[in-house]
Amino acid sequence: MTFTPSATSSFSAGAVFWGMVWSVAVKASEIMKLFGFKNSRLSDHILLWVRDHKLLAVTGSELVNYSIHGIQDPLSVTFALGGTLTNLVTVFFVVPMICRIKKLV
Repeated sequence: MTFTPSATSSFSAGAVFWGMVWSVAVKASEIMKLFGFKNSRLSDHILLWVRDHKLLAVTGSELVNYSIHGIQDPLSVTFALGGTLTNLVTVFFVVPMICRIKKLV
């Protein structure tokens, strides 16, 4: 498989898209405050759940990733592969570091 500029762009777009999805999960408490929920700890609950259920979190995110983008078009597959890389890095490295920094139990 040759990486053309469109394939590279599609891979980057998938990585950025899933990066934004994970950013929303990390900042869910601040988003809830905008809607009047003052003491929301939703992001802490999400982070703890992902940390404790890594394989289930990756499997679920990949089911969503490939069901949305499909496997029939090569650009859709490279988009999904960018999301796969982002999901793996986030679940196995970023979320545990955030939990450690926030001192979540």
